Amino acid sequence: MMNSTPLDLTHQDLSSIEQYRMQRQTSVLVILFTDIKGFTEIAERRGDGHAVELLRYHDEIVVRAIEEGGAGLVVKHIGDSVMAVFAEPSTAVERALRIQEETAAFNDSHPDMETLGIRIGLHMGQVAVENQTRLDLVGRHVNRASRVETLADAGQIYLTYPVFDSARGWLRAQSGRDLGWKLHGRYILKGLEEAVEIYEVVDKRRRAPVPPINGRRKSRLLPVWLALGVFLVGAALVYGIMRYQRTEVYFANWGPELTIVDQKQPLALIGVRSQESQLAVTPLPVGRHLLHQDISARMRNYMEVEIKRGLNVIAPEMTTVYMPSLKRRLDFHAGRREQVEATQTFTYPLYDKANQRIDSNAELSVSIKGAPDKDNPDLMVFLCSWKAVENGSLVGADTIELKSPAKLDQRQERKIVIREDAMHYWYVSTYTNRRSAELEVSAAYIEYKKAE
Repeated sequence: MMNSTPLDLTHQDLSSIEQYRMQRQTSVLVILFTDIKGFTEIAERRGDGHAVELLRYHDEIVVRAIEEGGAGLVVKHIGDSVMAVFAEPSTAVERALRIQEETAAFNDSHPDMETLGIRIGLHMGQVAVENQTRLDLVGRHVNRASRVETLADAGQIYLTYPVFDSARGWLRAQSGRDLGWKLHGRYILKGLEEAVEIYEVVDKRRRAPVPPINGRRKSRLLPVWLALGVFLVGAALVYGIMRYQRTEVYFANWGPELTIVDQKQPLALIGVRSQESQLAVTPLPVGRHLLHQDISARMRNYMEVEIKRGLNVIAPEMTTVYMPSLKRRLDFHAGRREQVEATQTFTYPLYDKANQRIDSNAELSVSIKGAPDKDNPDLMVFLCSWKAVENGSLVGADTIELKSPAKLDQRQERKIVIREDAMHYWYVSTYTNRRSAELEVSAAYIEYKKAE
């Protein structure tokens, strides 16, 4: 079982996290922890040999689910626990569900072994800064994720609000899967000043949501007094505003992610981030404003707010926007798998520099055809065709011939920017190795091109 003391990150751990973050072009990461329930008791009851074998199966299931297809990165093993990071919240939740699904299948097929019960906790936060506070910032999010995991029981997946809010759209879109989620309330975690909202995601075919059995839920009585205090403070503020005609903006239950105001400056808040509101010190004049949070190069949370004269209290109601992206991979097998192709349409909003919304649509097509070279059968030839159309106008279309040694491990990657404007840019990326090829056509926010 994972130690309850704050987790220390080595320079190697931080280097791995930073390298992954830069590869994914994101300033926010999801941190995932797993843990085997009752591992110490299993070792005492069945012996170290049995416990080590169970741990080996745990690591195989967890590492494969996390890193398959390059989805996430295992940062470190801590006894019977695993720490990993993901760039996409929906991917992190999907892989957590996969871990529990594969664990259930393992238990069904190994009745002679102790039941493998895995607990999972996820938290999300900004990890990219430009000064010496990075260690404290990353460590804070890591420790919070580890605390959330300790609340879970075997087979459970617990999330903090930022992860749930960002993955909510993906969860709702899984119409073919019987997934469910539930808010269990605010729980006090060891070492944290404020209570944390705990959500659970479940496969309803296997289990129902269950609140933490070993956590301390924040008393319901306290918010009543807090509400009274907020009311009295609010009354005083209203009086002051009426008297001095000032405009004040408070943000309630605001998450830890870096929020940008009007695509120009970070949102700065003062006060303890808890159930109470925090006062905005970033100027927000009366009128309409655009808030956004960068999740990755192709993913942002947006929120439009209207500031009025007087007291404003704003709750997080972000909408997650995904830029269009289509990617396919061909693993060539003669006579069985020689070609892949796909076409997909997308709808998404863009915001110009005046913060005006531009509702956009795109249609992307990709195709990969593979065959051995006619003159050299040890050389694979891939024809990669693509086409991108945005708002009825052609972004670009082309066919690229790629060659790859069929029997040599020789990875080749290429990225070409095909168009850019003040809001976003389009690119095509290719990858080949042995008898495999990948083709991706995507759009990304222009700020990330400037950062390359």
